[in-house]
Amino acid sequence: MRERATVKSIEGNMLTVSIEMQEGCGVCGNSTCKMRRSNLQVYNRDHLPVHEGEEVIIEVPATEQAKSAFWVLGLPLVMLFVGYGVGALLFRTESEGPAVACAGAGFLVALVAGMLVQRRNRLESFPRLVGPAEDSMMIS
Repeated sequence: MRERATVKSIEGNMLTVSIEMQEGCGVCGNSTCKMRRSNLQVYNRDHLPVHEGEEVIIEVPATEQAKSAFWVLGLPLVMLFVGYGVGALLFRTESEGPAVACAGAGFLVALVAGMLVQRRNRLESFPRLVGPAEDSMMIS
């Protein structure tokens, strides 16, 4: 997903940008959805020369969105079921309590692991600066 934005401030490789309203925003009438994202942090991975007030194109790569979703949502959900299965096999009782406790433990362990992986890859999960905005660049 690519968006046109205006650079508000620059701190090293991190930019604070303001996203422009798109054509569809006028039709929707919900002006607050872009207001919440008005001060978005962007990673200038390629060290492109930009200045405050300049219009730029930013993107959030689909692969990074998918990776983030897996580590924070997918893995804990899978471990919820795996933990339940392991608990049911280890504690062969008529009560489901131990299996549910193992499911919760598996979920929490996977959630913490996913958050640690995301923290390690923190810069890569930020939106990226693509380059200066040009009228000929297509925004999708």
